[in-house]
Amino acid sequence: MLLLSACAGGADYSAPPQGVQPQPGSPAGAPPPSVAALPSPATPVNPPPDVQQLVGLKGEVLRKWMGDTVFVRHDGIAEIWRFAADTCFLDVFLYREPDGLRVAHLDARARQGTKSVLPQTCYGQILAQQRAS
Repeated sequence: MLLLSACAGGADYSAPPQGVQPQPGSPAGAPPPSVAALPSPATPVNPPPDVQQLVGLKGEVLRKWMGDTVFVRHDGIAEIWRFAADTCFLDVFLYREPDGLRVAHLDARARQGTKSVLPQTCYGQILAQQRAS
């Protein structure tokens, strides 16, 4: 009962919180812009060290960082881009969004045999080969 009475208070939520100024040109009671309306941070110049940080990345940036693919598969709104190192393949699954292709998933496998390969290991090998070339 005490919680309900606390919620029933007569606070005025039509005005911005104390210390928050309304946006120029917006009504005094208008809410601040959403996070989605804010510009996204700049894309880093260099590839991240962690392969999982590629998830959400634009395809054009991925290709700039990783170089040419050895295989591309188009399947509806999805594409699979395969990058290769000497010992492994890194398969990158991208999905079409309004602003272009974006990385959704990564998987790795050995070029020969059935040996398990971690995506992080294969990614590191591909980046090392890119730097060496």
